[in-house]
Amino acid sequence: MAGAWTRRIVLGCLAAIIAAPPLAAQETLKIGAAISLSGNFSREGGLLRDGYELWRERLNAGGGLKAGGKTYKVQIVYYDDESKAQTSAQLTEKLVSDDGASFVFGPYSSGIATATAVISERYRALTLAPMATANSLYARGYKYIFTPSPLADQGLVPILELAKGLTPAPKTVAIVGPDDLFPNITSDGARKRAESLGFTVAYTGKYPKGANDLSAVATQIKSVTPDIILATGYVQDSILLIKSLRELQVSPKLIGLATAVGVQDFRTALGPAAEGVMGVDYWVPTLTWKDPLFDDSAGFAKAFEAKYAKPPTFHAASGAAAGVVLQLAIEKAGTVDPTAVRNTLLSMQGETFYGPFKFDANGVNTLAGLNVSQIIGGQPKVIFPVAVKQADPIYPRTGQ
Repeated sequence: MAGAWTRRIVLGCLAAIIAAPPLAAQETLKIGAAISLSGNFSREGGLLRDGYELWRERLNAGGGLKAGGKTYKVQIVYYDDESKAQTSAQLTEKLVSDDGASFVFGPYSSGIATATAVISERYRALTLAPMATANSLYARGYKYIFTPSPLADQGLVPILELAKGLTPAPKTVAIVGPDDLFPNITSDGARKRAESLGFTVAYTGKYPKGANDLSAVATQIKSVTPDIILATGYVQDSILLIKSLRELQVSPKLIGLATAVGVQDFRTALGPAAEGVMGVDYWVPTLTWKDPLFDDSAGFAKAFEAKYAKPPTFHAASGAAAGVVLQLAIEKAGTVDPTAVRNTLLSMQGETFYGPFKFDANGVNTLAGLNVSQIIGGQPKVIFPVAVKQADPIYPRTGQ
C-alpha cells in the first residue's frame, strides 16, 4: 500500500510539473555600437563606451529590459571604427545586417555619425547618438536618429551669456577650432551669439583637423589681443592650443572650450596651465533630474566611480542617458520593434539623470540644456547657471 501511495504521489507531482506553464526564457536584445576606440577620437569614444556599458550592466543586474510581457537581457556588440567615418559606416551595416542588432548606439563625432546615419536610415535601425550634435545631421529628414544632447550651434553660447555679466566687462572675442563639422557649426553659433550680445568678434580661424602645430594660430590670436578666446576643438588639439598660447604669453581674461574641460587627460596634460579655463558641460553631478535606473546625477556619478574608479565626464553620462532613453521608450512601447519605439519616442516626454527630453520630428531634444564649468584648484567646478553652480567664477583668469 505504501509503495502504491508513493507512486501515486510521484506521478501526481510529475503531472503537475508537465502541466505547469514553462518559465519564460529571457531573450536577448542586441544593440550595435561602432565607436572610436583608436585614432583621433579614442579618448572621447572610450568615455562614451563607458557610459553605454554602465547602463547595460546596471539594467541587466536589475532584471533586464521588460516589454510586452517579455524580459530581455541587453547585449551591446562593439566594433572599433578607428575614428574613420567610412569604417564606422561599414561596421554599422555589419552590426545591423550580419550581427542582428535591433538598435544602434551612435559614434563620437558628428562627422562620423553623418556617415553612419545613412546606414541606420536605410535599415530603419533606431539610433541614439548622444555625442553627434551637428545641426545639419538633424536637418536632413532622417527618421531614425535621435540625440538627447543640445545641438552644436549652442555649444559655446552659455560661456558668452556668463561673460556678458562679468566685471570688468570683456569686449572682444576670438574664436578658433579645427576644420571639421561639429567645430565649424559650434564656431558659427558662437560668432552669431557673441555679436548679438554686443561683443566684437576680432578673430575667427580654422586649422586642419589633426594639426600638430598651432603656433601660427596662437600668433594670429595674440595679434588681436582678445579678452575672450573660445576654442571649438577636441581634447588633443585643445591641449595643444593652450600650450601654444602659453608659450607666446597670450593671456586673455577668459578661455572657454567646447569639449575638453571635463576630461582628466586634458587637466593632466596641462597641469597648472589648465587652471581657470572654462568649458561647456552637457551634464554635471549637481543636476537633480530623476530616472528609474540611476535615480539622479549624484546616483549616476556614484555608480560610475564604483565601476571605473574615476569621476564621470559628460561623454560617459550622455552614453548612459541614451541607454535610459531607449529603455524608457521600449518599456512604454511594449515592444522591441524599432519603428514602434521610434513612434513612441516622438510622442513621449520624460527625463533621465542627464536631463529632460522631448523629441521633435527631426530627432532633436527640444528640452536639452548646457552648463559651464571652470577648472578651480585643478578640478572642474560648475559655475553657471546659478541653479546648479558649485563655485563662483574666477575672472579674470589667473592660470599660467
